[in-house]
Amino acid sequence: MCTSRHTSVSGRFNALMDACGLELDVALMLALAGLAAATLSASLVTGLDHAAVATSSASACLLALAAHCVANAREERSEADYWRGQAESYGRMLNDYFLVSKVDANGRFCEANENLLRRTGYSLEELAGQPLGGLSSGDLSDDYLSCMWSTVRSGQTWSGEFCDRSKDGSRIWIRAIVIPWKNARGVIECMTTIGVDVTEQRNAEMELKQAHARLQAFIKHAPAAVAMFDTNMRYVAHTDRWLQDYHLDQSSLVGLGHYDVFPEMPAHWKSKHQRILAGSTERCEEERFQRADGSENILRWEVRPWYMSDDSIGGIIMLTEEITERKKLQDKLWSLAKLDSLTGLPNRLLFNETLRDAIVAAEESGSSLGVALMDLDHFKEINDTLGHDAGDEVLKIVATRLQSVLGGAGIIARLGGDEFAVLILGHGNDDEIFTTLSELKAALAEPVNLAGTLRSCSASIGLTIFPRDATEQSDLLKNADLALYRAKSFGRGRTDVFSPDLRASLDRKVELQEHALEALQNDEFTLYFQPIIPSDATAPPSFEALLRWRHPVHGILAPGQFEEIFEDPNVAVAIGDRVMDLAIAQAAAWQAEGLLFGRVAVNVTGADFSFGSLAERLKGKLARAGVSAEKICVEVTERVFLGIGSTHVGDALNELNEAGVEIALDDFGTGYASLSHIKAYPIGRLKIDRSFVLDMQHNTDNLSIVQAIVQLGRSLGLCTTAEGVESEAHVALLRSMGCGSLQGYHFSRPAPAEDIRPFLKPRLRRGSRVA
Repeated sequence: MCTSRHTSVSGRFNALMDACGLELDVALMLALAGLAAATLSASLVTGLDHAAVATSSASACLLALAAHCVANAREERSEADYWRGQAESYGRMLNDYFLVSKVDANGRFCEANENLLRRTGYSLEELAGQPLGGLSSGDLSDDYLSCMWSTVRSGQTWSGEFCDRSKDGSRIWIRAIVIPWKNARGVIECMTTIGVDVTEQRNAEMELKQAHARLQAFIKHAPAAVAMFDTNMRYVAHTDRWLQDYHLDQSSLVGLGHYDVFPEMPAHWKSKHQRILAGSTERCEEERFQRADGSENILRWEVRPWYMSDDSIGGIIMLTEEITERKKLQDKLWSLAKLDSLTGLPNRLLFNETLRDAIVAAEESGSSLGVALMDLDHFKEINDTLGHDAGDEVLKIVATRLQSVLGGAGIIARLGGDEFAVLILGHGNDDEIFTTLSELKAALAEPVNLAGTLRSCSASIGLTIFPRDATEQSDLLKNADLALYRAKSFGRGRTDVFSPDLRASLDRKVELQEHALEALQNDEFTLYFQPIIPSDATAPPSFEALLRWRHPVHGILAPGQFEEIFEDPNVAVAIGDRVMDLAIAQAAAWQAEGLLFGRVAVNVTGADFSFGSLAERLKGKLARAGVSAEKICVEVTERVFLGIGSTHVGDALNELNEAGVEIALDDFGTGYASLSHIKAYPIGRLKIDRSFVLDMQHNTDNLSIVQAIVQLGRSLGLCTTAEGVESEAHVALLRSMGCGSLQGYHFSRPAPAEDIRPFLKPRLRRGSRVA
């Protein structure tokens, strides 16, 4: 009580002194000095009164003692203030940087600092209402938490990490110590937890682990063959694909030397590795790699250095892609698209591309070019008398002879049938072109041995020269064609060179075209139909509409006999319109009779696209006739993508396809076939050219081509139709391949609509046939 009161008085006195702006010890010294002065004055006035002096002295002593006590109290107060300040500083630090809580012996919260409440989002009352372990996020196992509680309840301090969940659901990772407190009887009354928030650190660690796991998964399961090497070419890491592509039995190559794994490593690759380790990067889109066992791989590769954190080179990272099979398939498809399957020569498409490039080069160098078209004489007689196999043999012999003579002086292509095209490279002197052409003719003049019989071999040739006769690719081909036509018209085995007088032949074409317009007005054009039989016996047949000219003099003519008229776009479009009208009218008639059929296929030419309105015209005709677009198929050859009207082809075909009209690519596999067109246009059906089907039983090359086209169609989700089916053996073989439908003389020749009615079956309604 006393201490408390003295403290209170001292405090009040200090407050008074502080208010007066004086320190306590200074005030007491002043009081002592005043008392001494008063005593001295009294003694001088009253004399030496011993009692007064004694009293004053006693007062002075007491006052001095009081000043000493005050000084001691001030020193103790300063020390207390210091430790109070330290305690407050520690308290603030504890509250600002630590998460502090106290729970009772049952694990119920009873105290928590502001930092913990702020971090969890709970009030103390809400924490107190939580059950034991109520804040746990569930990320740690029950065994881990049980171990923590059993340690603390045994009286031992526990340290470690745990994960709580805040009020908003977010996780809080805490690294803490839990201290048990016992009472005098040794019973645990409460436990204090002091921890720090390590959530960001743990999240960073988890992200790092996830990133590492993803990296490991990428390295192991990446679909590319990737390997990392150190500077000594020892494996650091690799993907599973590396092991697969290189047929390696080891489960891991890490630590092994690259040259030990591949002892057949060529010297130029080892030199390459040294360049990479020096800092260069190298890549190659295609390289053939010969292995020790004799096998060959085609690789696409890239090799580059990888760097350490200090920017020094740590080794090499190598990515290789095994493209052997893909390259084989590409080569095979390229061959199908641009090479003649029988002779191995370039086809029409590749010849056109080569001619285009040669014209550009000749213009730059000032050179001349010879473009020649040639037809073998009497070739049809060989096919008719000795068979198609003999005809194929003649074509192969001719191709070999022409190639041997031509060498590097140009190229030769087979355009189809017995027609060849030759590009002769000149050097500014036309005489060289004529000399080469003479050598080609001499080589062809040698008899051909067919089955022990010598047969003569000659060709009719038409020649034109760049730039003397023309500078455009199309004009050169047209000129050569005119020259060839005249050579054939004056007899066989001739060579004719283009001259301006050949233009007169165009007059004849104009005359035919004018006659064609009259034929349209006189309704001389009609349609024949040839059935297209589906391999699925339950599906109805489709029909191809084929144009015929009922000529008043020459009788029924097929398009090949008047194809010149189609060179006039106006005439071609007019005839194309008539064909569409007749085909749709026939489809409407069959529909009205209740007859089942799939689609009616109509052939269209480049001219039909030239005015950019084919889709609108065809859809209008269908609407007026009441025929669904699903009943019509438009057949195009790849000439339409190269010739007149080609700029409108894509839009028209897309519009027709969206309306439901099927788009078929006719004569697929011949000289104009291009796989790029299948990708660029909405082709729904591939029609295999009859030249491959006719002798596929005896010609393994043609058989392979037919199989490849059928498989290509199935892979791309396209229907396939084989033309030229002339026997039951053809039918069985094509159906075994999975060809969707068949067309040919085996089923029916093209015939008028009334003659193909047996292929049309009436619909069944309520169990009865309807006519």
